[in-house]
Amino acid sequence: MTPPPDEAAAPQPTAADPAPPALSYTVEEPSRWSAYWRRIGGGSLTLSIGLHLALLIAALLIFFQGSMTKTDEENTFLPGGGGGGKSSSADRIAKARATPMNLPRTRLASAASNSSVSLPDLQSSITDLSALSRPMTAGGGMGGGEGGVRGKGKGSLFGDGIGSGIGNGVGKGFISMPVLFGMTVDAKRMAVVLDVSGSMHQFLETVVKEVDKVAPGAPIILNYGCGMAEGRENVKLRAEAVTDKDFDKDRIGEELKTSNAPGLAALYEKLKKRPATYFIPQSTAGTAWAALTDSKAGDADAVYWFADFADNLNVERLREVAKKMRGRKQKLYIHPSNPAWLVKGDRHQENVALVEEAVVTPSGGKILNVDLTKVKAK
Repeated sequence: MTPPPDEAAAPQPTAADPAPPALSYTVEEPSRWSAYWRRIGGGSLTLSIGLHLALLIAALLIFFQGSMTKTDEENTFLPGGGGGGKSSSADRIAKARATPMNLPRTRLASAASNSSVSLPDLQSSITDLSALSRPMTAGGGMGGGEGGVRGKGKGSLFGDGIGSGIGNGVGKGFISMPVLFGMTVDAKRMAVVLDVSGSMHQFLETVVKEVDKVAPGAPIILNYGCGMAEGRENVKLRAEAVTDKDFDKDRIGEELKTSNAPGLAALYEKLKKRPATYFIPQSTAGTAWAALTDSKAGDADAVYWFADFADNLNVERLREVAKKMRGRKQKLYIHPSNPAWLVKGDRHQENVALVEEAVVTPSGGKILNVDLTKVKAK
């Protein structure tokens, strides 16, 4: 039988051909660390840690990319008075809204009769002259020019401008102490006691006008006469507002309305409408102590007492007044209306000397030596 062609064509090994090489395999034994790492599942742990690190890196990239591409918000900070910053209308409106509205409204006065300073209305019953007690430089926000609300430079947290130093608004330059008829009064807040008896009518209009110019809004207490009676009568006497209906019936109100002194009728109407104006409801001339120690003058640190000092004075009453004023830390400034107080041995001079010794000097006040007959003539 003949073999198939394929089988016939296949070469047959012969004795001369060499034998095929034997196959050889080398198996590498794993190290103890590798074996241990595989046994505890190290491969899965490595994969898990890698995935978590990848997620953390991706989150950080997204966060920082968003922060860097975020647009800057509009800067609403307004520079102060000394810095730069060109303020727009919106900036000025924002600053106005941010300004505290509960600041005390202080009214500054000028002693010059032709002053052009505009004086705002006052809220309190005592004139706060704290700005007058020390030099004060105003500038910046209230002032005008470079470095104010409309400063020079780019508006930012810190401006590039230079403040103007002295502004054009409230508190311009350096303000001195208040002055009455050319005499300095060392006071931040002042109260006034006026003798409104008949001999004083010719001076009242001048005095009230001066007080309202120098210390607008200061409380004024009207008292009939300037004496201090003996005894403890009327210890509960208190000042009442002139707006009360009893003022028209009181001796003070009646005499002011019917006096023939020039301008007194107009002064009466003015006092009726003036805020912080009071009277001692007593027709005798011995109640000056009540006016000087009344609670309406308690917040003042100086009391200006205008009188002729012609009425009787009691030493014990004067001591009571001095004690009360020392407790309040008040200074007493007296202004004698009658020039006779300068005449040695005159009754007016003796009364002024008594008040000076008992109250004026211990309180740190002084006598205002001003002849209103000459002031009135100007």
